[in-house]
Amino acid sequence: MTDQHILLARQPIFDTDIKVSAYELLFRSESSNNSNVFDGDQATSQVMLNAFNELDISEVVQQYPAYINFTRNLILSPPPFDRKRFVIEVLEDIEADQELFDNLQKLKDSGYTIALDDFVYSPKWDPALRIADIVKIDVLAFDEAEIKRHVDLLKKFNVILLAEKVETHEMFHYCKELGFTLFQGYFLSKPEQVKGRKVPANKLVVLNLLAQLQDPNAELSKIAGIISKDPVLSVKLIKLVNSAAFSSRREITSLQHAVSMLGLRQVKSWATLLSLSNMADKPNALSVLAMTRAKMCQLLAESFAMASEVDAYFTTGLLSNLDAFFDISLEEIVASMPLSPLVAQGLLKREGPIGVILNSVIIYEQAHWEKLDTEALSKLNIGLKELELAYRESIRWASQLDSVVNNA
Repeated sequence: MTDQHILLARQPIFDTDIKVSAYELLFRSESSNNSNVFDGDQATSQVMLNAFNELDISEVVQQYPAYINFTRNLILSPPPFDRKRFVIEVLEDIEADQELFDNLQKLKDSGYTIALDDFVYSPKWDPALRIADIVKIDVLAFDEAEIKRHVDLLKKFNVILLAEKVETHEMFHYCKELGFTLFQGYFLSKPEQVKGRKVPANKLVVLNLLAQLQDPNAELSKIAGIISKDPVLSVKLIKLVNSAAFSSRREITSLQHAVSMLGLRQVKSWATLLSLSNMADKPNALSVLAMTRAKMCQLLAESFAMASEVDAYFTTGLLSNLDAFFDISLEEIVASMPLSPLVAQGLLKREGPIGVILNSVIIYEQAHWEKLDTEALSKLNIGLKELELAYRESIRWASQLDSVVNNA
């Protein structure tokens, strides 16, 4: 273990079908005030090795490749990483010279995949472009014409184009049409606005189901009756309860048995999760994001909240990206659902402890660690170490649960 804790976050990289293709890993030492992990003199292979010694990287990225920023020093003296698991990102501020090109070629020849990060074309980078596998273009840094110009300039090189900082669905579609095949950014967690489009009938059915499930006055028998009207949901819930995610000693064969075993609060949460994951027109990564937020909110709440309140934090995290599922504003969704005041306040106002927790979870997942309200968190007995451990546990839990849900 290291003397200082290592903060870690991951950002998904999607293919053209918005399926996860890889993750970029972002690090920061607990004592650093800079959210860019490996910049300046802090960019040491020892920091990276310490980070990987403290965790099983497979728990963070599962079977996917991991992109990691490399400074010049790391390129010249690379750490002993598994070449098949990692993609080397060459930072944009590294001087383009023959020494760099020679070492990139050695890394490429030894089996590493090379990506050029935040790329801005200049002829001096041509030697690196002949070596690189992937070129990442920051689409927020250019207008559409300049993005297209870069695409045209790069056509003569055998590289895969990755659009990073894709913040809207419109930009995703624009870049996809230009020939980008990989995408990174927060567009997935935002609603896709299409002028004049109404919420489809099938989504209204799901939204109505969620409203009934979240009714704070609903009794267990009523919730069971709601779920029983949906055969697919009923079967999935039974399979979920029979999975390794639960420690039942005997097989659950009926919906009533499953519901009675889970109890009211849990059955609401699991039925909500299964309903969202069953929306065929939305990428699976959106459900994983909802699960991760829910679990992290719950784990952090356990540090300070009463046991009876912890479920509200889980629910708040679970529902925090409903607007992306239904492509309407969160305000409209909350207005249509009989949510408890604690959950509604957390989702819309971000005030009080539940607002602090949800904000912190979203800030952490986006690796904007410098924006964390550490003073407010400390009043809730939460420090950076607690945040990192909760994040790591939540992505591990979400990954395991996702496997169960998709096979249910």
